[in-house]
Amino acid sequence: MPLIVNGHSFTLKGDNIIVVDGGQFTYEEALQLVKLLNSGNPFVQFNADLLISERNGALRLVVLVLIAIVLMVVLFIATS
Repeated sequence: MPLIVNGHSFTLKGDNIIVVDGGQFTYEEALQLVKLLNSGNPFVQFNADLLISERNGALRLVVLVLIAIVLMVVLFIATS
């Protein structure tokens, strides 16, 4: 049964491996994530969200989409 912290699912997968929303973390990293997610500072919470997104591959997809949008805008401006 997963532990839900601030909307993120923490699941124990083996010795010292915790899966958070599909990304693998060591126990120590997951403990630090819980501390960051429970912080009162919204910037610290956002930093934890970015770290989780980076580990599970979602951040890579967002960056690729943003690069594609920028390239389309540049090509549109260059051909105008």
